[in-house]
Amino acid sequence: MNLRHLDLTQLAYLRAVARSGSVTGAAAALSVAPQTVSGQLGVLEERLGVPLLERAGRGVRLTDAGRLVLEYASEMLSRGEDLLRALEGAAGQPTSFAIGVDEIVPKLVARRFLEPVLALEPAPRLVCREGNETALMADLRARRLDAVLVPGPPTDLQGLQVTLLATSAIGVYGTPPLARRIRPRFPASLAGAPLLLPGAAREARRLVEGWLASRDLRPHVVGEFDDAALREAFGAIGAGLLLAPELIGPTLRKVYGVERIGTLPELKARYFLVAPERRHRPPAQAAIEALAEAS
Repeated sequence: MNLRHLDLTQLAYLRAVARSGSVTGAAAALSVAPQTVSGQLGVLEERLGVPLLERAGRGVRLTDAGRLVLEYASEMLSRGEDLLRALEGAAGQPTSFAIGVDEIVPKLVARRFLEPVLALEPAPRLVCREGNETALMADLRARRLDAVLVPGPPTDLQGLQVTLLATSAIGVYGTPPLARRIRPRFPASLAGAPLLLPGAAREARRLVEGWLASRDLRPHVVGEFDDAALREAFGAIGAGLLLAPELIGPTLRKVYGVERIGTLPELKARYFLVAPERRHRPPAQAAIEALAEAS
């Protein structure tokens, strides 16, 4: 056996199967046919002389030998990807930084964290993809994304680096006329006040309603929005009060003309940057993480 028996593509297929638990799932993540994945892994097993996968219900799992191979393969693949990125930068080629933003993260929060990337010299091309956490994490593990911005750390941390970027109390914001009316007796003045809330399926909605119920406050909910930017747009025209992390309070005032009325200190928003473990971090990732170090 020698190094010619090791094919990085085959090792990448093994990693994808281990993550998805099935050949079909790995093939979908890699955008190839299932027959390609199973065929290439069969060749790898033949070259190494050991079985790497075994049946597990309707899927597959790694054998002991497969886990050993994956342990080394993950390091090899990570090093290879870092090498290609380093060569790209060294050759003066335009680089890019692809980041996934969880659809729950407010747009102004994402902008705050990503602005340092555009301030780099030279600045990489910033590629932003929005989606739900499950899809974004799948793209991250398949290396279709360089990092993801999420409101909570992932449950599976294997091979990942997680950085807490910020923790922020939740503030209540409104147009100046609303602020003048609500501020004097806040938070008691929230009773009957027009309120714009996150969509019913959002975790933030449950937390806000729990906070209000614990104080026997019953505002008048005039609208609910899955998208924070749309909620902010309605808040800007005085349709109702809106809730947002205080870390973007100054930006909300500048962009929408709304004022902070008060704080719900028991409610906290947290934001994390998740990226693959690397020996050398991309400059864009380092620039984002520097925000956490400075806070």
